[in-house]
Amino acid sequence: MSILDRLVLFLPTLGFFVLGTVILVSAWMVGQVRRITHAAFFMVLAFTGVAGVFVLLGADFLAGSQVLIYVGAIAVMFLFAIMVSDLKELSGPAGASGPAAGSGPGGSGSRAPEGDGEAAASRATARAWVVLAGLVAVAFAGIVLAAVAKAGLPVVSVPAASGEPTTVLIGRELFTKFLVPFEVASVVLLAALVGAIVLAAREDKESGLGEGADSGARAAGRRNGGAVA
Repeated sequence: MSILDRLVLFLPTLGFFVLGTVILVSAWMVGQVRRITHAAFFMVLAFTGVAGVFVLLGADFLAGSQVLIYVGAIAVMFLFAIMVSDLKELSGPAGASGPAAGSGPGGSGSRAPEGDGEAAASRATARAWVVLAGLVAVAFAGIVLAAVAKAGLPVVSVPAASGEPTTVLIGRELFTKFLVPFEVASVVLLAALVGAIVLAAREDKESGLGEGADSGARAAGRRNGGAVA
């Protein structure tokens, strides 16, 4: 076997590692950037990398669904939600202290050291959590790699190589072998949708009651003021 043939055989593996790196780095950057618009774009890049992995596995239908649903619909929905909201940056406790935090009416700035100390403590806590999360991720990756190395990688036949469309294989497996997990997932998603509707309706009702009480109190105050006058 020539070097060119070996390189051609190694290209899918190289592509998998490149796409895996893109997915991991993009997912990491989603939680690291300050502007929420940049986080949404990194999320789109991660979704695109997942679609590329599906292409390498020969799952053309899953790759197309990934692009149409996640890269297209869900990412656009996130961007529209960002556009219509007032949230521009992802600021944590470290960004809570500003120039006005330590300046009083006279401009003495007596509380500046206290604010700086709280900000430094918040940044130290955030760094500690980041380090802890990184250690947990590295430990989990080591366990997974050790398990894979011990068990060995199974030989998987690419569905597209058989000449049969992958939609037929997915439909057959989904509605025969994985029918019960599919229905359980549907019930869980339906329960989450109903719960979100109930919570949103409860918040709207509570806010309406609060606004009604405030308006009633203001009306009573105006009547009492008029009676006294």
